[in-house]
Formats: sequence, structure tokens, C-alpha cells
Amino acid sequence: YATLIVMLGALPGVVSLIDRREADLLPLMPLHGLFYTLTFGLPVFSSKMDWSRVNSAVITDALVLTILGLICLYVGYYASRGLYSRSLRPIRFLNDVPLKRRIGIAWILYGMSMLFHLVPALGSLPSVGQLSMPLGYLSTGILFLLALDKVVSKKHLILLTAAIGFSLTIKLLSGSLAQAVFLLVFLGILYWGKKRSMPWGLILISSVIAILLNPVKHIYREYTWVAADSSSQSYVHKARMFYKATYDYYANDDTVSSGGINTGVVNRIGHSISVFADVINMTPEQVPYWLGGSYQTLWTSFIPRFLWPGKPQATIGNEFGHRYNFLGPTDKTTSHNLPWLPEFYANFGIFGVLGGMFAVGVLFRFLVQKLSVPIGSGIEYVLGATVTFSLFYAESNFALMVGGVLTTYLALLILLRLLTLDSIPAVTNRWRLTRWHFRR
Repeated sequence: YATLIVMLGALPGVVSLIDRREADLLPLMPLHGLFYTLTFGLPVFSSKMDWSRVNSAVITDALVLTILGLICLYVGYYASRGLYSRSLRPIRFLNDVPLKRRIGIAWILYGMSMLFHLVPALGSLPSVGQLSMPLGYLSTGILFLLALDKVVSKKHLILLTAAIGFSLTIKLLSGSLAQAVFLLVFLGILYWGKKRSMPWGLILISSVIAILLNPVKHIYREYTWVAADSSSQSYVHKARMFYKATYDYYANDDTVSSGGINTGVVNRIGHSISVFADVINMTPEQVPYWLGGSYQTLWTSFIPRFLWPGKPQATIGNEFGHRYNFLGPTDKTTSHNLPWLPEFYANFGIFGVLGGMFAVGVLFRFLVQKLSVPIGSGIEYVLGATVTFSLFYAESNFALMVGGVLTTYLALLILLRLLTLDSIPAVTNRWRLTRWHFRR
């Protein structure tokens, strides 16, 4: 069953290599399939996976339901291709933007993303904090594509390299390795779209971060997160603590002699399938079906918080952790990741898995048909990649991840339109010239 999950997860990638129509779309589904290969399939082969809360029969049920869910996902995605391809056209909102202006826009966006790190209070503003990461992806992606086209000067290339390095450092020092890896994966998508070859350098760096630094992460968090001055620690101090955590872990003789991939790495990667098995084991005998309770915030997530200051906070991760005894009874702050498959089952059982995955497939097809433009369109392509990229790693609850897509896209679209307002007169002049020829 695990082998079949690995193969099914790779299927969308194979289809995109064979079918030109799929290859021209944003690679949301190939990445999503890869997510299931890496987190639901491969960890099962490791003897270091912790299955202490479930028995082998429940593990088998989880694997079989994953297979059925993937089949429904692909049926929804590929069956709706014909419908959407006839009725939906990609969103195009920018005219030809001169090279110099594109570079300037990208650096403005990067500066805006850096403001969230230099002025942390910005992240707490209603509807503003969620733009921090998309702004970083969008700005870096625009510059990265221009660099691949070899149309930027050596000065900008050096600045871009420094900007990517700085962004990776900031993400690592936050204590979350996933965000650093995701940035590299995002750049890898753009590299593949432009070059049609594997970005082996980015893959190597991502693997090093994910495998070698994951056990260091826990020591680093103890040095920084639980410290009394955690909120006022400088990046220099955090960098020293990160070096100390790395040294403390790898200087340990037992660590070096044990060899292989750390148990914590395996169980972190296999978090989703492990949680899925736990949910199947406890639902509904010990924990009643949620009956849509985890999706309540989805219907209000499209309303910006600055329009509704009292909008309820999404605390599903903490509530889920308590429902299934992943968190202690007094822990009111920790959010336990709730992947989509376990969430579908926790709400509606087997039918939730089958119907939910089918609906996700239809949604993904709509998004890629609407947001996929030729990669030569530059800014618009990177915008589409930025918005859809956040959905591929389905390890947080559905409402949290999907609910912010529309507002994020609209906010970035408006921002880009404002930064390219000088192109409007050119459009107006061309329209007037066309009308003059028509009258003549």
C-alpha cells in the first residue's frame, strides 16, 4: 500500500511530462502529489516511525483510505479539465512592463517584505500580516526569473543572491525549517518552468536543511523560544544560538556514531500519515465526528479583518490537539497541525475523505486554469505561482490554507496594479489610435 501511495503521488508529475497541456499549467497538482509521496508513503518504509498509538490494522486502514482519497483527488482534477478549459481564461491584468520597471517593482516588494521582519508590529495589523510571506515569494521570484533570462546586471545578481541568503537565514532563525525549504522549492518551480531541467543545487540545499538541521531545530528552540527575553532577541544573538545548537548536537559522540536519518526527522516527515492513523483509530468510537466544525472559519475567512475587527480567531489546531489528546489539558497556545485527509475523516468519516478529496481536485483545476499564464509573462506567472504554492503542502487545516487565497491574491493584484499605473496612458493611447483607424 505504501508503494502504491508513492506511485500515485508521482502520477501528476509524470502526466505533466507527457501532456503538454498539463506542462504549461502551474505545477500545483504535481507538487501536491509529491506531498503525499513524501509524507504518507515513504515514511512507512522506515523502522523509526512511531506507531505506538495504533495497531497494524489501523495503519493499513489509513494507507488504503489514502489511496482511495488520491484516486478521488485525481478524478476531480482531470475530469474537470475539459469543462474549465472551455469556460475559463487565465487572468491577465498587466501590459508590457519595461525591464527596468520590473526590477524596480521587485525590489520595492522585497523591501516591503523585509519591513515585516524589521518592524514586527506590522505582522499584528489586521489583514496585513498574512502578506509577509507572499511578498517575499513574489519579489524574489520576479528577480529570479529575470536572472534566469540573464537580463539583469551583475550588481542586481549579487543583490539577489544576498537577498535569498538573507531570507533563508531569517527563516532558519525563526526556528521553522519548513519555511526555508519552501522558499527553495518555490525557486525550484520557477527554475523548472523556465529551464525544463532539475534544479539539483536547490534540491541539495533543501535536503541538507530538512535532514541535517531538523534535530538541531529542537535544541535551538530551547535556547530561544523559552528564554525570558525571546521577544527582544536580536538576529545576531539568534545566529549564535543556532551555531551553538548545531555544535551541541553534532559534537555529541552518540549522535555522530548513530548514523542514518534521525528518528525525529522521520516522524516529522511522517506526521501526516501518523495523525491520520490516530484519527481513524479514535473516530467515532472515542471522539465523535466533528460534522464540519473545523470548517466554520472558512466562510468568514474571505472577509478582511480590517473590515471585521471582531472576526473570530482560527484556533482549530489547538482544538484538534485537545480532541485527540495530542496536547496537554492546560496547553492553550500550541497549534497541532491538522492535515487535510485526517480533517476530512474527523468531520465526516470515509465519505468525507472521498468527497473532500474530489472537491479539492476540482478546486485545484479551477485555480490552475485561472492563474496559469505563459512563464514569459513574468510578474503574472510568479503571482499565480505564489498564490497556488501555499496550497501544495496540505499539513494545516483546510479553512486556514484555502481561506486566505482569495484575499491574498486580490491584495497582491491591487498592489501590482498600483505599481504599474504608468502603463495605463500607453494603453489609452493605443485604444485611441485603434478607434481613429476604425473611424477612418
